[in-house]
Amino acid sequence: MPDTRPTPRITVVTCLRDEGSFLVDWVAHLRALGVDRVLAYTNDCRDGTEALVEALAPEGVIHCPQGDILGDGGAKPQWRAMADAWDHPACAEADWLLHIDPDEYIALNGPTDLPGLIDAMPGAEAIALPWRLFGCAGRLEAGDGSTPVRFDRAAPPGMAFPALGSFIKTLFRRDGPFAGFGIHRPQQSRPPVFCDDTGRRDDDLAADGKRILLWRGGIVVEDRLVQLNHYSTRSIHEFLVKRGRGLPNHVGKAIDLEYWVERNFNETRCAMIKPQLPVLAQVAARLRALPGVAGAEGAARDWHRAALSQVLATPEGAKLCGRLVLAAGSRAPEAGLGRMLLAQYAAAQKARS
Repeated sequence: MPDTRPTPRITVVTCLRDEGSFLVDWVAHLRALGVDRVLAYTNDCRDGTEALVEALAPEGVIHCPQGDILGDGGAKPQWRAMADAWDHPACAEADWLLHIDPDEYIALNGPTDLPGLIDAMPGAEAIALPWRLFGCAGRLEAGDGSTPVRFDRAAPPGMAFPALGSFIKTLFRRDGPFAGFGIHRPQQSRPPVFCDDTGRRDDDLAADGKRILLWRGGIVVEDRLVQLNHYSTRSIHEFLVKRGRGLPNHVGKAIDLEYWVERNFNETRCAMIKPQLPVLAQVAARLRALPGVAGAEGAARDWHRAALSQVLATPEGAKLCGRLVLAAGSRAPEAGLGRMLLAQYAAAQKARS
């Protein structure tokens, strides 16, 4: 008999600042995965991202301009957006919700879209999407093509250190035991039925509502149904422009050499997302054919090229570019050493407090 279950309505919430060069491919990726709506909060964009978001409205992209980077009382942009998004009709009317950024792409292994992933985990109220860090793949210049096409080198699976290599984002039911969005996982009113990336129920992850790390030594990537490819560096030139944008959840934190070496892992090739790329390209072509989309994207790319020229014209920018070339790729420590480094840092933090 044919499957008569209704297709779940899925809404993604995101925060944008100067993301116009990357937005079309990212939205195409989400639409190809079965996302109905993208609720996009913009902050002081200088590259014309707002115009591009407006042009993408026919594809379910909803623009929520936020104005200044900091709201009343200095509220951080992401938390301000999360508070607003919870009761927005695009979220209130959805079946499943997810908060991710434009440098995060969902890679599937088995299921072909998010409704298929949800079907593979019956009874789940929350599904962990574990980060896998992708580095610059040796690229100085941006080059052509979508982000997942250009960057296919990543951290080794099950990397213990740095801890952010095992962070998660969460796909969750709107009618589950949740009281609002969080950056990595929703605020929960009771432990939900939480499934990990293999589809197994994880009651420890469910019980600790503050836990955002999913680490398992000796992980077999083939067992994963899903991972979240995190392209937080992209190329060296793109990273130099990203520095001027700042971070939406840590407005006082620098995007610098330390940020680079904690994320620029190129030790292994990861092709999990590769089967999704042809459909992504087809949907992206459809999006670029919408009125105003190609022009707004082109204007954003022109802005990014001009911003890079300005950075490299300064001694500080030119120096950092050279340092990033020297720091060609980070290497993950052996698992035992990684756990020791985490414990050492935790003990130092505890002693300080």
